Amino acid sequence: MLRFSIPILALALSVALPVTASDNYRTLPMLDAALIANGQFHYTTTLVLGDTELEIKSSRHIGRDVDEQGENILVVETVTRTGMGDTRERLELDGTSLLPKKQQVDQGDSTLSADYIGGQVTGLIRSAGQVVPIDLMLDQDTYAGEAALEAVLTALPLDGGYRTRLRATEIDVEQLVRTFAVVVEDTETIEVPAGSFNTWRLRLDALDGLGGSQVLWIGVDTPRVLVRAKGFVPEEVGQGSLITELTAWER
Repeated sequence: MLRFSIPILALALSVALPVTASDNYRTLPMLDAALIANGQFHYTTTLVLGDTELEIKSSRHIGRDVDEQGENILVVETVTRTGMGDTRERLELDGTSLLPKKQQVDQGDSTLSADYIGGQVTGLIRSAGQVVPIDLMLDQDTYAGEAALEAVLTALPLDGGYRTRLRATEIDVEQLVRTFAVVVEDTETIEVPAGSFNTWRLRLDALDGLGGSQVLWIGVDTPRVLVRAKGFVPEEVGQGSLITELTAWER
C-alpha cells in the first residue's frame, strides 16, 4: 500500500474493540479550537526495529488564516525528512469545527490532493505514473487523520477520566473511515528536549482492528501542544517501537 508520509503520530498495534453501528452515527465530541497552540513545532521520531534505530525529523507549523471563501481556517503544514526525501503536507481545517476542507501531500514525484465538500472526499493520488481517484462518501461528519486528528485531540475537553469516540478518514490508495476511542488516563509531568511539561496522558485506541492505537501526552496548560506520542510497530511489519518527542516550539 502506498504511504505518503511517516506521520508524527506513530503507528501502533491496535486494541481490537467492537465497533457498533451506533459508532458510525455518533455525534462528534465538542471541541474548542482556541485551545490549539500556534507556532512552529519541531519533533524527532525514533523508530526501533530490532538492532536498528532510525531518527526522523519533522517540523510543523500551525496557524490561523482565511480561505478563498472568506471563512476562518486552521492551517496545519508539516515537513517530514527521511533518507527517501522530504514529505510536505498542507491541511486546511474549518476554524471552529476542525472538520477537514483541503489536503495536499507532496513526496518527490508523488502527490495527493483531496477536497472535503458536502459529505464527500474527492481528489487524485499520482504516484509512479499511476493515477488513483479519491472518492469517499461520508454518511456523517468525520475528521481527517494523522496531523488533523492530532489537532482534534488537542482541542478536546480533556480531564481526568474523560472518554469519547470519534471518526477519522484515512486517505490513501485505500480510502476508509476509521473509528477510535479516546480515554484520558491521568496527568503526568514529562521531560522532552523542548523542556518539562505537565501533560494529560491519553490513549487513542483503534476500534476496527486496523492498527493506529497510541499513547499521547498533550500539554495541560493552554494553548495546548502535543508533547510526546508512543506506539508499537505491528509484528507483521517488523516488531518495534516509535516514540515522537517535541524538541522545540517557536511561538
